[in-house]
Amino acid sequence: MTAFFVINYDVTDQELYAQYNPGSAQTTFSTIAKHGGEIIVGTNEEISVSGTPSHVRVIIQFPTKESALAWHNDPEYADAKAIRLAATTNIEAYIVDKLVMPE
Repeated sequence: MTAFFVINYDVTDQELYAQYNPGSAQTTFSTIAKHGGEIIVGTNEEISVSGTPSHVRVIIQFPTKESALAWHNDPEYADAKAIRLAATTNIEAYIVDKLVMPE
């Protein structure tokens, strides 16, 4: 079943974060594709209707929750992920199934 990896975070070190995005973008994109994923949202702009939004919001679609988790734990992505984690705070990340309406 289709699943979404959703992550929101605040960038606290712009210089270090630049090593992740755009610096490690090719690694991020290639490892996402390797697990059948596709970035469908990646933005720091929004129309806020409630609450306090994070600086960055990303939604990645994967074929299954397992493939989303496999990407997140992929050793090829580990160095890039470490940069992202070190350059950000207020990280909220989760994997959810696509809603399937009952018939």
